[in-house]
Amino acid sequence: MNIIETANITKRFKPLTALDNISIRVGEGEIYGFLGLNGAGKTTLIRILLGMVTPTAGAVKLFGKSLDKRFDRWNSIGYLVETPCAYPNLSVVENLHVYHSLRQLTDKKLIANIIERLNLAHYADTKAKHLSLGNQQRLGLAKALMHSPKLLILDEPVNGLDPEGIVEIRGLLKELSASGTTVFLSSHILGEISKLASRIAIIHYGKLLDELNADELHERLIKKTLVKTNDNKRAAACLNAAQYHAALGDGEIAVSDKKAVEKPEEVAKRLVENGFSVKQLYVFTENLEQYFLRTIRGKENV
Repeated sequence: MNIIETANITKRFKPLTALDNISIRVGEGEIYGFLGLNGAGKTTLIRILLGMVTPTAGAVKLFGKSLDKRFDRWNSIGYLVETPCAYPNLSVVENLHVYHSLRQLTDKKLIANIIERLNLAHYADTKAKHLSLGNQQRLGLAKALMHSPKLLILDEPVNGLDPEGIVEIRGLLKELSASGTTVFLSSHILGEISKLASRIAIIHYGKLLDELNADELHERLIKKTLVKTNDNKRAAACLNAAQYHAALGDGEIAVSDKKAVEKPEEVAKRLVENGFSVKQLYVFTENLEQYFLRTIRGKENV
């Protein structure tokens, strides 16, 4: 079942087109990474999904229901958009009580449970205005998660968190996904997205450039074997003579053939047998950040 469906979503803020015919589908239990530079349109789409902004054209369905005035699944959605909001003069627990009432929830144990789950017990009686940026983020996440939503929409969820906190939230999101919660995640920390997302989309100047799952991404990443020898120029010629595609780089040889990536030991063997001393050999794989930049730069050069 698709939890999120958008059909040709367009949003114009004259004279700017923030979103241009965006169509995506996000299945149940997926962690969907939505990537783009600042101003690409990520937050605009998130606000449309949450009913905060009306699209100029196109349609949205959540849980298979049209997002209109009759939509009645808001209590199945949790969200954190940009900067987490809180009542500054209320404590953490008081803020959560307010949110509990606004959601019209009845189980008071939810507050204690989410405080423990987000490691906020030590700060339960601290006023929100005195919290660190990381703990303000935890409070925002606590509000988003308290009612056990089936769809979680997060914009920069690890902003301000320390490395330990990032690992905690990563584990929490994976746990939620495994239990069937759908996570729509926007972040500029692409290394974190690569550890979480089962599918990603890349948006640039309001246009959807790419959408692919983890396996498809792995296939598209540039991979090559990098070698350093005692004589790179002659070693590259030796490899080319052996039907490899070897190119001299900055102090190393890049061998881009699939056989070189899958069996780098054969490259080393070929070089040693021909009298070369192999000082370094490793397989380089492009990461998500590099793939993202290559994708948007390629579009800019079209």
